[in-house]
Parts: sequence; C-alpha cells; structure tokens
Amino acid sequence: METMRIRPHWRQARHLVVASAGGLLAACSSSVFVEADFPQPLVEPLPIRMGLILDEALIDYVHYEEIPQQATYTIQIGDANALMMGRLFQSMFAAIESVDDLPLTLTDSYRIDGVLRPELERFEFDVPIGQKDEFVEVWMQYLLRLYETDGELVAEWPVSGYGKAELGNREAALNRATVVAMREVGAVISTKFSEQPEVQYWLQERQNETALSAEAPLNN
Repeated sequence: METMRIRPHWRQARHLVVASAGGLLAACSSSVFVEADFPQPLVEPLPIRMGLILDEALIDYVHYEEIPQQATYTIQIGDANALMMGRLFQSMFAAIESVDDLPLTLTDSYRIDGVLRPELERFEFDVPIGQKDEFVEVWMQYLLRLYETDGELVAEWPVSGYGKAELGNREAALNRATVVAMREVGAVISTKFSEQPEVQYWLQERQNETALSAEAPLNN
C-alpha cells in the first residue's frame, strides 16, 4: 500500500542537542505545560462508529531539548494531545469509543467499524536569540493510522502543523505557537480525512456493506 504523505517544510539548518531529563543543563531551564481550548470543528459527521487508541506515548508526550547558550526546554504536550484528539474525533464521526488495543474482540467488532491511532511523530521549535527576531515558531507532525478491527492497516497519513507567536514571555509564546500548530493539524484532519484515497475506498466499502445488510431478507 502506498503511504499517503504530506511533507512539511522543516527547518534545514539548525544544530540542536536533544537532552534527556538527566542531561546537562544549559544557561537556564524553561518549562512549558501546553494548555489550550480546542473547539469542536463544524463538520458533518461521517456515518462511522470509530474506535480510538490514545497511546501513553501520545498522552504523556514531553519534549526535552537543550539549546546551547540559551536554555534547556521541557515542553509537556500530552494533556493537550488528549483534549484535541477527543474533541476532534467526536465531531468527525457518528460515534467514537476508546479502545485499548488491536485486534478488537469479536464483540467490539460488531459495533465498531474501524480504529484510529494517532501519533505525534515530530516536534520542533525555534526561540529567537537576537533582538531582530520577534516570533517563536513551532513545527509539528502527527501520523494518523486507520486500522480494520482485526488490526490490518488501512491507511497512514502524516499531517503537519505550523504555529507562530509574538515573543514576549518565552514560555507563554511557546504555548501559543504550539496551540496554533495543533489547531492547524486538527483543521486539516477534520476537513481532509475523508479525501485521502485509501480512506475514501475504505468508507465506500463500509457504505456498501451497510447497504447489503439493509437489503438482506429477514429469516422467518
């Protein structure tokens, strides 16, 4: 299966040192707990009963990065991920249900049509150092996977987002830029999900199965 691919314009020239929690400290430490309100998108729900897997890696996501001569950053995005994904998919589908893993049990498969598993693949940011730079920028890429209830992969779709915020308070600007990037990702997913070729085919199959079930004669 050919992977659906949207390639963002990532930064090409920046030398970063990614540090673990126990790594060497830079000049100072900066901690950001990303907080935001994500309104539900105004879209027509698809007639699909979708299962949703939010892995620990997504809902506990923390980005650590040391920028030499500047600071060590700790950016906690996990709670914002959970909030965004929950509200996004509640609007996109007729029904959404949290599931733990794949494949689904036979009982769950009767009421669920497919399963989505989002992943935050990439997070990058730029905090200006010079006086002429006025904006904090954030680049994010999520990978959205759609599965059959038996665990077979239907589609992979990378979705990128970009956010920018005026530099004032460093932590507040990073929060705002991250939220803008996440909202862009949510807008793309909500409006373009059903247009992806593999998803289109899968939705048509579900529609055909529903039509056949409705036309099947009842056993007396």
